[in-house]
Amino acid sequence: MIKWMLFLCSFQLHAATCWPDWQQFKSLYVEQGRVIDRSDARLISTSEGQSYGLFFALVANDPDAFSLILSWTEDKLAQADLTARLPAWLWGRKEEGIYGVIDNNTASDSDLWMAYTLAEAGRLWNNYYYQSLGFLMASRILREETRRWSGNDIILLPGVQGFEGEDESYRLNPSYVPLQLLQRLQVLYPQYPWGAVYQSSFQMLIDTMPKGFSPDWVLAKNGHYYSNKKTSVGSFNAIRTYLWAGMLNDELEDKAALMTKMSPMITAVSQFNAPPLIVNTQTGHYTQEGGAGFSAAILPLLVSAKRTQLASFQAKRAQGVFQSKSDKSYYNNVLALFGLGWFEKRYRFGVTGELLPNWTDTCSE
Repeated sequence: MIKWMLFLCSFQLHAATCWPDWQQFKSLYVEQGRVIDRSDARLISTSEGQSYGLFFALVANDPDAFSLILSWTEDKLAQADLTARLPAWLWGRKEEGIYGVIDNNTASDSDLWMAYTLAEAGRLWNNYYYQSLGFLMASRILREETRRWSGNDIILLPGVQGFEGEDESYRLNPSYVPLQLLQRLQVLYPQYPWGAVYQSSFQMLIDTMPKGFSPDWVLAKNGHYYSNKKTSVGSFNAIRTYLWAGMLNDELEDKAALMTKMSPMITAVSQFNAPPLIVNTQTGHYTQEGGAGFSAAILPLLVSAKRTQLASFQAKRAQGVFQSKSDKSYYNNVLALFGLGWFEKRYRFGVTGELLPNWTDTCSE
């Protein structure tokens, strides 16, 4: 579908941005458009990895990589048609030794990043097909991965299946709702209820940080968001919640509210000299140092809080991800590309959630 449709689009030549970390990431983790997580013995690829790869390729002004990643995603995760279905979240080596889709369920955060990035790629590269595909994916997310609850609120489920309880409760993930993405979709498609998704997502973030730390998972029931013993841990998922919040445009009032709520995390980083790896979000107790990827992820929050020296220290610590050049550190490298890329001013998000890439730094031939 994508391959022949691209011939119908006006595709301009672009000078790739000189982003060494992206080039290294491609060399370690991307093969013919497939983003590989080798930390899993099944050599998996996920819709998450594919969506992040698309975003980084756009930030790097790398349309060739973007096209390859999108084509692989459609061919392998969407049965060759992203206009007809959302991508399966997990692909890799099965028990019988062949490669294919392992789990057909979706991952709404990946779908959200993909729809957003396609829409922005269409705008920035003047590619109508990307814009159209972004619109179709966004519409399908609303139809298949959201639920209306508590009046006019609409919540984003983590996937199509498996997150609704028999007691009319829902299991949600705060790191699945980057507010700038929801804000942008609201602006692009005002005829659709993205504003309601934004409002419920913002409220979930605020309500589920009683001690200033975000949990990996929360429960929603009867109009309230809460956690219990099983959902009180904040770790590998939650670190992205601080990342997304820190990257919000400074002119947004909601960012100020989130910054105030998350100030205990900033204090913890200062006292611990690193973001904590494990947090009990009900008590505020934290243990263990998060890795270099965690340090990268916390950079936007520290910069936004004007903690310049602390941010510089964490940035130096974050560089350890790329110095190791390990092909089994996919997630840490993803966090580093997001956090360090933003720290190095390779991109920003505008007041309406639009992507503002810095394409002036190009590599000389």
